[in-house]
Amino acid sequence: MKIGIDARLYGPKHTGIGRYVQELVSQLIPLSPKDQFIIFGDPKLLSDLESFSNVTIVPLKTPIYSLAEQLINPFIFYSHHLDLLHVPHFNAPLLYFKKTIITIHDLIKHLSTGPDTTTLPSWQYRIKHLAYRFLISRNLKTSTAIITPSHYWKNYLITQLKVPSAKIFVTYEAVNAGLKPVDTPDKTLLKKYSLKKPYIIYTGNLYPHKNVNLLINAVNSFNANHSLNLKLGIIAGRSAFHKRVTKSDAIVPLGYVPDQDLPHIYAQALALVQPSLIEGFGLTGLEAMKLKTPVVSSNATCLPEVYGQAALYFDPYDQQDLEEKISWIVKEHDLRQRLVDRGLSHVTQFSWTKTARQTLKAYKYAFK
Repeated sequence: MKIGIDARLYGPKHTGIGRYVQELVSQLIPLSPKDQFIIFGDPKLLSDLESFSNVTIVPLKTPIYSLAEQLINPFIFYSHHLDLLHVPHFNAPLLYFKKTIITIHDLIKHLSTGPDTTTLPSWQYRIKHLAYRFLISRNLKTSTAIITPSHYWKNYLITQLKVPSAKIFVTYEAVNAGLKPVDTPDKTLLKKYSLKKPYIIYTGNLYPHKNVNLLINAVNSFNANHSLNLKLGIIAGRSAFHKRVTKSDAIVPLGYVPDQDLPHIYAQALALVQPSLIEGFGLTGLEAMKLKTPVVSSNATCLPEVYGQAALYFDPYDQQDLEEKISWIVKEHDLRQRLVDRGLSHVTQFSWTKTARQTLKAYKYAFK
């Protein structure tokens, strides 16, 4: 079977989806040696795949969400006579009519809408949003199969968008195997980031649905009601919404934190807090669990499904509830240790090898 994969979003510079594409492709190829994989993307980013004998790398750099990807990509895909095309996002080209599988990571753009969710002029946002709704609606209908990272989003597709259950496959994501906790964290590293104990961590972008302002307000309120000066370290490599975040002396912007520093930052944090109103999967919480950091999470969308009993939950619309959970984390060492122990056990249930195997089941379904 000749399988094409649109890997233009390959690699960590494309954040969560980029990591998904990289890990998935890297696992799929050795698991299916009899299949021929045609990988479309930037040859420089894909160079680590060149050693596989069943891989052909095809240069393709059309911009994501562009008219070019809709007009140029289908002809390139057709020219390689694929048996199956996997586009690991909703943006499969409308003019490609052969067997296609798409990955729907979430439907946040369906639920988080309006001028507060964009930096574009209102007229431009409306056009872009209409194009998104049309494209995803069309691709949900025409795709041979759909992959999604949780049962929450599978059920949403079934109940709200009337997608047939049989063509939806749930493939949980996982933590990078190279991410490992440290036994002796580097305390001097905190000076590099101007971070002082005690602190909690938020990792992710600053879009409105991430609900970071609730977290900031809860930390401010906690500090006002206690003698402890709790800091909030925000790890956000890039975000167009940083100017819309509530100002606070408690915030320590950490920017992008490289992989070698991350375990040391997490190891000395009281917890990672995930305050999202909507989440596609919640990989940052699993990363924290692997790094022996307690996780405090909202109980919204798919997060309880992904984190199970290994997180401390709060209502993402209730600042007082979050403040109370922060207070527990600060004061109760035994609670933190229980969360660490549960997290270490829980995260072992997830692996990119499992993700790849489940993805291959979707591929096989496409050829029934």
